[in-house]
Amino acid sequence: MKEIWKVIDVIEWGKDYFDSKGIDSPRLNIELIISKVLNKSRIQLYTGYDLPLNKDELASIKEYIIRRVKREPLQYILGQTSFFDFNINLNHHVLIPRPETEELVDLIITDNDTSDNLEILDIGTGSGCISIALARKFHNSKITAIDISEDALKLAKENSSINNVGSRIEFINIDIINQIVDKKFDLIVSNPPYIPGNVYSNELAPELSYEPKIALTDNNDGISFYRRYSQIFYNLLLPDGKFYFEFGFGQENIIRNLFENKYNIEFLKDFQGILRMAKGNVKN
Repeated sequence: MKEIWKVIDVIEWGKDYFDSKGIDSPRLNIELIISKVLNKSRIQLYTGYDLPLNKDELASIKEYIIRRVKREPLQYILGQTSFFDFNINLNHHVLIPRPETEELVDLIITDNDTSDNLEILDIGTGSGCISIALARKFHNSKITAIDISEDALKLAKENSSINNVGSRIEFINIDIINQIVDKKFDLIVSNPPYIPGNVYSNELAPELSYEPKIALTDNNDGISFYRRYSQIFYNLLLPDGKFYFEFGFGQENIIRNLFENKYNIEFLKDFQGILRMAKGNVKN
């Protein structure tokens, strides 16, 4: 057993250990864990490879390594992640934002005039990442962010304050499947739970077991929220209002059938070339 462990020693050992356990990006994982424990950037690690680590620092690193090997997502271990062009805090009450959701936000920004005074609804806000990103770009707009989880809303409020947009986002505890939002909006955005219950139970990667089940699956066929949206968007949208949402792989035909009578709807591909986003409006 080494008596003195330096930063470079832990990086090399951790990289090999994570690799042997099948952890993707093993070097990045160990470097970010060390950065968290030492409260240093990765650049500072590069310039301080010879820094010796004390027993408490090594114990903390060991604890995080054990958690990661058990497939707990790195974002939860670090307690934060980046989204779009800002950082947010994370915990197990909220979904980890995906790159596809950044694409959805980018679509909304490029598709609309960010100087307009808009009423925006974010259904299932979770960590608040979508609402915060839109609030940072649509400076004259007001955002209503709803979620069934009070724990998620608490974190979303904290994240909005950290990013200095809390005054323009109203957070409300609502179960959109069973309750109505008594207001009309120019834009509606949502990344709802779309994993079918049987897929959630049998086919998911182990990391997903750490994320809130309520944010991943509807415990049904994966279409419950889109079925509901097709019924309520008609009354929630202002004239010329638009909606945007994510959906799961292969669900576009079912969603098209739900929406095509009352709405114009268009399906768009994500960066992997998979149809994963939809946008539309009420037919005149």
